[in-house]
Amino acid sequence: MKVASPASPRRFRSLEKRDDHVGYAFLAPAILVLLVIVAYPVLYSFTMSFHRWVPIDLDRHFVGLKNYVRVIIDSRFALSIRNTFIYALVGACFKVIIGLGLALMMNREFKGRGVARVLLMLPWVIPVTASVTGWNWMFDGMYGIINVILHRLGLIDEYVNFLGQKGTALACVLMVGIWMGYPQMMMMLLAGLQAIPKDIYEAAVVDGSSPVRTFFQITIPSLAGVLKMAIILSIIWTFNSFNVIWLMTRGGSGTHTMNTLAYEFSFVNMRYDYGAAMSVLILLMLAIFLAIYTKMQKQED
Repeated sequence: MKVASPASPRRFRSLEKRDDHVGYAFLAPAILVLLVIVAYPVLYSFTMSFHRWVPIDLDRHFVGLKNYVRVIIDSRFALSIRNTFIYALVGACFKVIIGLGLALMMNREFKGRGVARVLLMLPWVIPVTASVTGWNWMFDGMYGIINVILHRLGLIDEYVNFLGQKGTALACVLMVGIWMGYPQMMMMLLAGLQAIPKDIYEAAVVDGSSPVRTFFQITIPSLAGVLKMAIILSIIWTFNSFNVIWLMTRGGSGTHTMNTLAYEFSFVNMRYDYGAAMSVLILLMLAIFLAIYTKMQKQED
């Protein structure tokens, strides 16, 4: 009776190479789609940013960094950067704080918890246009419900045009962005809370730990990884936000962000070259956040 000889290392390596080829073959369609819908537009915009590119003028010659200089010296550029970081950082912080508070509530057993979760997810489920339409009506300076309530409470003497004043427009847009974004953070943090073993909390109760001490010494350390990811992702998502601001104010009343300014350059002023240059600057800033996110993810792994 013959005994089968063990497979040689060379055979194992050949099998691994064949598996790699099969894997690449399955990935090829997805990679091709990404190259078409992501890489090509990015490279096209990058090329456009170094040329004079006006749709009604076929004279598209190379201008070097002139488009970037024109964008940077625009009076709205510095304001758009400030608003973008305010909108991204402040919005992300409030989304995470509100999401964490609601996640702690939804992690407890109580009657009607399923219904409460559905209701809290509504701001994220409702279409953006429908949400913004409702908020625009509430903030209206002539017949908005917020003005009516504040006037009847005696807090204001005259109706306020919230979306038409520089002091209040950005705050209103920020509030709507937070309202629409907290459900994502809530569900992410709720998943993290449910992954914490209940034995740890039972042991803390036996040891006589107070709820505040349990929160800061057990819950927060256990959620540290999820919190880091939630904050970075929220900053990136909020940084990319465009539809809420444009639908509410169209960048007016000092609410321009980098995204809305790039859109106005391209599709309102019909200067695709300026819009492309602005988009490249946005991409560079997002690349920094993405590098931080990747590094943090590797540390967690």
